[in-house]
Amino acid sequence: MTFEEKNLWAYGVASLVVPVAYFGWLVAQAQDTPAAEIGYLPALLWAIGLGIALNILGGIVAGLSNPAEVGKKDQRDRDVTRRGDAISFYVFSIAAAGPLVLAMADADTFWIANTLYAAYALTAVVGVAVKIVSYRKGL
Repeated sequence: MTFEEKNLWAYGVASLVVPVAYFGWLVAQAQDTPAAEIGYLPALLWAIGLGIALNILGGIVAGLSNPAEVGKKDQRDRDVTRRGDAISFYVFSIAAAGPLVLAMADADTFWIANTLYAAYALTAVVGVAVKIVSYRKGL
């Protein structure tokens, strides 16, 4: 397994676990509080920051497993990245329509922000899935 693939697995875990935890917290808050009154912003910022930190930490751990591989990409890595990024672009382009429609409908900021975060999270998960399948099954 190349460094790029190991790093991808770490990113995949972070991009799945953090949004699931955040939206789980959000659902728990919504049990007792109307959505428009939930103080989601600190938790959302923590989720974004934690996702970034876990991704960096995962990259460090992946690099420690074989330091000689760090930063080396072969043609297969570039092809997998290109394919995954292209599909991620299309997923986000479609998913971003939700927050845009909510903004045009003058929806509460809570809904716009969380729908946009969900679009980012979905894009990350789909991108990782496409790349992992490309590594495992070939292009």
